[in-house]
Amino acid sequence: MKLVELDVLKFLDVVDSNSPAPGGGSVSALASSLGASLARMVAHLSFGKKNYEALADDVKAKFVANFDELLKIKNELNDLIDRDSEAYNTVMAAYKLPKETDEEKAARSAEIQKSLKYAIQTPYDIVVLSGKAISLLGEILANGNQNAITDIGVGTMLLMVGLEGGILNVKVNLSSIKDTEYVEKITKEIYEIKATAEKEKERIIGIVNAAL
Repeated sequence: MKLVELDVLKFLDVVDSNSPAPGGGSVSALASSLGASLARMVAHLSFGKKNYEALADDVKAKFVANFDELLKIKNELNDLIDRDSEAYNTVMAAYKLPKETDEEKAARSAEIQKSLKYAIQTPYDIVVLSGKAISLLGEILANGNQNAITDIGVGTMLLMVGLEGGILNVKVNLSSIKDTEYVEKITKEIYEIKATAEKEKERIIGIVNAAL
């Protein structure tokens, strides 16, 4: 059974075990999925309401577009909950390859490097998707049900937790990558995404707190 198909208590018990997977990567994907879900909840609570229906058609169209895009992101994040654990197992398998001869050592080293890049892709995707989700929240915050404004705040914070958790899991694998050009490229990209997301998170949380 996939991790994403477990009930909440079972998932918590699997994390709270002596198994290293699922670990921080899977939990980061879950945190961001919860964040996207909360934002969509606010949108659900807005449709049909007087204030929402009074919006201009182009504003409503943008609102719905962001709502739909958050669903796509949520579904992709749900897939990453399991993929992160699969990637970890792939790396462990590479480290267990034989290393008696020079040929075996070379093959093992190459497989480790390949598996590490594969393992980086999942948390990297978590970072990208979380940053994109945060960029979509402003529209729902501005034009959604203001009675649920704190849920946008919580959703934003969860997405930022997922994003930063993804960065940690990228970095731990980057430290063993020998391809310096690849390391520099990925490092630059994740910190650019973080900087943009952090700025928007602070803006959103500021608006939420000012409304309370």
